[in-house]
Amino acid sequence: MSEAEELWSAVSSATTLRDAHDALAKVTPSFAETQVPWRDFYLQSAEVYERVAETDPGRRKEALFLAELHREKAEKIAHGLVAWTAAQRAGFGERYTVRLRGEMFGKAVRLAGFHSDYALARAMGLNRSTVKRAREGELRPGPRFISGALKALAPLEFDDLFEVDTHE
Repeated sequence: MSEAEELWSAVSSATTLRDAHDALAKVTPSFAETQVPWRDFYLQSAEVYERVAETDPGRRKEALFLAELHREKAEKIAHGLVAWTAAQRAGFGERYTVRLRGEMFGKAVRLAGFHSDYALARAMGLNRSTVKRAREGELRPGPRFISGALKALAPLEFDDLFEVDTHE
């Protein structure tokens, strides 16, 4: 059995959400990979999360959320609409804007158990007003907001919570 097959075997045997995260982290493609391995990874990880939703009832909602999220990512890749590809294409001559994916961000915040902007802001290391203004669209997310959100809402990734709009 090859190393890759052994790693995917560990993914297949995961019965808790934590085990699934740990195992999937070991088989995640590198960012240098083409989109095909990423699409395949997201399709397989969606199946893993759906299975884990049945075996880890305390984390059922999170697992189903991640399954849906990974299935959507696979579909976006299949259609060439992944936000991070736009960010990779952005060069020195182009301008770009990072925007919060409001609905997805709100779902992630609720699933992570944050019941107020204050609690979320504390976890992100920001002021409550900054979080509130960014969530209401009055303020674009900056580097501190983005890094705080990725820390507080792990294991979600940049393209789960934000989108990049490039301008020529």
